[in-house]
Amino acid sequence: MKLKTIAIAAVYVTLVFLVIRATPTSEALLHDAGSYYHATSSIWTNTFIDRGYVVALSLIMRLVGGDNIIALQIANYLFWLVSCWLIYKSLTHLGAKHSKLTSLLMVFSPLYLTFSAKLYSEPFAALGVSLLLYGVSAHGSLALLIGSVILGSTKSLFIPGIILLAFYYLFRREFKRFVPLLFGTLILIPVFVSSLGGGRSLYNLAVERAKLDQSYDQILSCVPYYLSYPLGVKLLPQYEGVCHQNDPDPSMIGYQSNPYIRAVEIRAKGFTYLDWWQGIVQHPVKYVLVFIVGLFNLVLFEGVYPSILLQMSPWLIPIIFIVTKLALVSYLWLKVIKVGKRTWSYLFPLIYLVIMVGNFQVEPRYIYPLIPYIYFLVGL
Repeated sequence: MKLKTIAIAAVYVTLVFLVIRATPTSEALLHDAGSYYHATSSIWTNTFIDRGYVVALSLIMRLVGGDNIIALQIANYLFWLVSCWLIYKSLTHLGAKHSKLTSLLMVFSPLYLTFSAKLYSEPFAALGVSLLLYGVSAHGSLALLIGSVILGSTKSLFIPGIILLAFYYLFRREFKRFVPLLFGTLILIPVFVSSLGGGRSLYNLAVERAKLDQSYDQILSCVPYYLSYPLGVKLLPQYEGVCHQNDPDPSMIGYQSNPYIRAVEIRAKGFTYLDWWQGIVQHPVKYVLVFIVGLFNLVLFEGVYPSILLQMSPWLIPIIFIVTKLALVSYLWLKVIKVGKRTWSYLFPLIYLVIMVGNFQVEPRYIYPLIPYIYFLVGL
């Protein structure tokens, strides 16, 4: 047994080493990752991003004595490994038969194995979710408190969900779970208020408002791009500029209609939450369509992170894509549906995410923090 454990650990460490080597600093700090990293020098002045992960990075940088990028990447992998261990302990506590297999499958998650080399906040947010699951399944009050604070301060999108969970246990009079969630919620109040102050949340709604100004063919054309960016480029190259997320190039066709570019222009004119509601009232049909199309971001959440694919031989890419983004995700979702048929209440967190992502459509990364929950359901 010990030899198996050593062999598994050796394989994992080797894969992590190879992924980090294949991820230069420019890739590790791409987009939001760079924002998190650079915000460590001004933690309390940057209102555009949630600060939980920034605080964690700052503490790690102090411990290692500098801005060692590799140390921060390793920390991301450690966040994920602790999440896997917590899911294993949660399933074991509930008497699940396949807790070891499920946690091992989770350790080698293709997405987190490649994604964790970037300094994005999702591995830390996933740790918060795993702590919450452990607290709920094993009656761990401290885990509930820490998990709610980590998740809510890292991804304020989930704060309403944490509040709903607290009220659920209050309704059931399970005070051992309600009290730590209550304290966690109270700690998160400044974070929630800050998120409503015109930062990230308002930007996301401005992106949605910009999509309501698009034509129907432009909205629908983004479906293959949300499933897989390379697939979208292959099928509908003329819509690349319209559907490209984060940083579209001005040379792309449809660049001026890109919602992320338009969102900046909209916010510069004084965009408010009232403007968002007015957009929904003016374009109800488009709103529903934009909502549904945005959910295609959630369909294939597992798979090798796209930029890692660029390091591979072209003939390997379709094989890796098929295995990780079709075979594995099909297995996971079928297991989740099977659990949902037994008890639909288990799927409430996913239903909550669907509603939120339908309105805060920026990237498929919104589901990443809940991947531990997916594996938890599979293990049940």
